[in-house]
Amino acid sequence: MLERPLEYALIEFKGNKFSGKIVPQLLDLAERGIVRYIDIVFIQKEKDGTTRTIELNDLDPKGYKMFVPFGKHVQSLFTTNDLEIAASKLKKNTAAILFLWENLWLDGVRRAIVRAGGGLVERGQISAEIVKQFEKELERDKRKAAAAKKRAAARKVAAKNAAAKKKK
Repeated sequence: MLERPLEYALIEFKGNKFSGKIVPQLLDLAERGIVRYIDIVFIQKEKDGTTRTIELNDLDPKGYKMFVPFGKHVQSLFTTNDLEIAASKLKKNTAAILFLWENLWLDGVRRAIVRAGGGLVERGQISAEIVKQFEKELERDKRKAAAAKKRAAARKVAAKNAAAKKKK
């Protein structure tokens, strides 16, 4: 039974082949008990827009060997509709991996919350696009503040100079 919130990610790669270069990092997260992968599906989108989904069991022998460690826990939870929606988001001539995972690192925090009489009300993520926009706005605000500070310093110097002239 799944007792933790689940997260998913759809990662797109140029060209319609998945090289597997991210596999060591994904495995590391699982081996260290940080995450548990629930479902993993590969999607290819051809130049003409046709798509093909590939489950772990459908991989060629080399690909299957690369992902054998994932197979211990993986279940098929993505629906056909989920896969169609994911494929529709991909650019032509790309490959993608769609995976679903549990964050095991939350267990201690979750138990502490329950012991304290608390419960999760809401959970979410802020998209990278929104974070980038926020960072741009923050940088713009910093530049404006720095410019205002320079203007204030210049006014202070000008006022000091004007006061010195009056005394003469």
